[in-house]
Amino acid sequence: MRLLILGLGTAGSRIADAIAEPTDRSTRSTAIHAIAVDNDPEVLESLTNIEREGKVYFPKDSISDPTLLTTTFTIDEVKARLRSYDAGGHDAVLLCAGLGGGLIDLVPHLVGIIRETMYEPVFALVTLPANGEGQERLKRAASNMRQIRAILDGVIVFDNQLWLDKAREQIETAIQQKNQATTERFWLPGTPEKISTDPYDVVNRQIAQRVQLLIQAGEVQDTPPQMVLDTREILNTITGMDLITIGLADEPLNDQSRMGFFKQKEESIVYRQERAGRIVKLAEKAVFRDISAFCELSSARKALILLAGPEEELSMKGFMAVRKWVDDSINGYELRSGDSPVSARYGTHVAVLIVLSGLNEIPRVSELDQLITEKKTDPQ
Repeated sequence: MRLLILGLGTAGSRIADAIAEPTDRSTRSTAIHAIAVDNDPEVLESLTNIEREGKVYFPKDSISDPTLLTTTFTIDEVKARLRSYDAGGHDAVLLCAGLGGGLIDLVPHLVGIIRETMYEPVFALVTLPANGEGQERLKRAASNMRQIRAILDGVIVFDNQLWLDKAREQIETAIQQKNQATTERFWLPGTPEKISTDPYDVVNRQIAQRVQLLIQAGEVQDTPPQMVLDTREILNTITGMDLITIGLADEPLNDQSRMGFFKQKEESIVYRQERAGRIVKLAEKAVFRDISAFCELSSARKALILLAGPEEELSMKGFMAVRKWVDDSINGYELRSGDSPVSARYGTHVAVLIVLSGLNEIPRVSELDQLITEKKTDPQ
């Protein structure tokens, strides 16, 4: 998939930078163009995967006044950046932002600019603020969510309340195991990981990992998949589907699997059953634990399933069991699926990614929405 990413504010810029990080597995670096917009020059300078020409700085004005912001913000520069990439070379546009941040106010204006010259669908990937960030920020997030849902082709939701807790647990575990020669505590496909003590960095990596796997599924691969999942099918799953969540669970392979003992193992009925069981277990974990924001599977109108890892480890028996489970569970009839295999030499994990779209409700979004509903009904 060819993607144009626009990161807004500190959170959005760092997420865009994480997604743009190149890997050895695919040609994704040539399939992505990323732009970062922020009013903190230090944040822009810290981005390592976005080219200097793609970084846009503006002075710190009163961003609470959209009119003032529009007049002082270097909007012409953003227009020029967007148009420089607009040559029919993208399949979609992705806006990344923290939902409680100030720059989310730019989304309606930028969407209007994008739609003037581009025909590609425009999505947003937003992070919901954690409860500890304060009531005003939570209310702002709820108000912004209402606004952007009406103008975008889909909103991918990532709940910081859920994932910051997970990140802190991962960091604590990783620090404890640091002396055990562990180098891949937070796995990205084909990319060796470094341990970070910033939970937001860990969350951004989790976000990037999900988007990267989807992008890779829509590309031409060295190892042909058994079931092709192309860009058109990915876009059909999420376009016009309002709220979207992405679950991803992975499991490391032992050294024996990576050294090529597959033929011997394939002769074992027990091992074939273990491979199938692993796929089912990962799918359940992706939906019930490692989902970007908790939701009911039965509330989704569409779903997409993607398996990734060494082709010899991707059990079709387990895959079909997961397909039937998801197909029977969602509140719709559109289920797409495929695999994204790699050679055993480079594959270190098996992963299952599940996209749920057209969700009737995400409890965390409803919880935030209730804050501004209560505010409107409070007696004066």
